Amino acid sequence: MSGISLHDPLAGYNFLLRVEAKYDLACKSVQAFRNEYEYEYIQEGGLNEYVHVIRKPVSQPFILEIERYVAENDIDPIPVGAILRMPLLLLVSRRQNQFEKPERTYEFSGCVVTGKEYSAMSAESSELLTEKVTIAYQKLQVSSNK
Repeated sequence: MSGISLHDPLAGYNFLLRVEAKYDLACKSVQAFRNEYEYEYIQEGGLNEYVHVIRKPVSQPFILEIERYVAENDIDPIPVGAILRMPLLLLVSRRQNQFEKPERTYEFSGCVVTGKEYSAMSAESSELLTEKVTIAYQKLQVSSNK
């Protein structure tokens, strides 16, 4: 196999979100995201063995949801309604806090912050304050440093 190692998979816990190429955000989690297109199936009149698969125009945005920690003196680089000028980068590395050469980069372009949900607060538990940010994006490009 060409360059793919089945014995050395990437861990899903060492990641960083880079916003506008200058803000690095510590995140609690990134929800599973998908890049899926819609298709129309057309059966041609005289051919019964198969159908034609035609891609339909995108009817709804692709969605990325991140949950991030809220800090006391935090400047919010992703407020609701923000239209991000630069691609949003999700960097995955093998080594903690070393994202100069990440093993995998997910690049989201055409991003708009569509919503936020703030975590519940309770005096009876000692949990960190978080916010869940919903981001609509137009395009996803995945790259690897191998």
